[in-house]
Amino acid sequence: MRSINRTLFVVIALALATAACGGDDGADTTTTTAATTTTTEATTTTAAPTTTAAPTTTGAAGGIVPGEDPDVDAVVTAYSVVFDSATTFEEKAPYITDPTGLEETVAAYTAAGEGLGGITLQATAVAIEGDTAAVTYDFLFAGNPSYQGLEGDAVRGESGWQVTREMFCAVMSSARVGCPAE
Repeated sequence: MRSINRTLFVVIALALATAACGGDDGADTTTTTAATTTTTEATTTTAAPTTTAAPTTTGAAGGIVPGEDPDVDAVVTAYSVVFDSATTFEEKAPYITDPTGLEETVAAYTAAGEGLGGITLQATAVAIEGDTAAVTYDFLFAGNPSYQGLEGDAVRGESGWQVTREMFCAVMSSARVGCPAE
């Protein structure tokens, strides 16, 4: 988990620096991970400009097929809501294992997202074993994939599939918005 935290920190810090310096909105400015992920190649570049509402679950070869597995769909929904910079704390809270005291963190993440043209997440793979799920996902800034093939987790509790507070705070720390101590 520490390597994920460090990787996310570096990745998001670079994105924030790139966004602050400006860039070509129409071009793919990040190519550092392009060689490691092949499941979102041409589909992402052609679909991103035409579909804004969407596919957090793409039907790309080997990808997630919406409606095929309700548990996978629930994990994808949890990740999509929790890590979308446009969703409110009230929308995120049911999908985080312990959302207590995270209101300011969510507000800071929303502001960071506004500076980048929006932050969303696209799950590319979900592997469920019992009540835990391993999630592979890409972060998108302004609808464009910026960091691909990242790994996270989710757990199934009484209220359904949720992102762990630890995972949420790791991503928030990487985004330099931090989380309060538990």
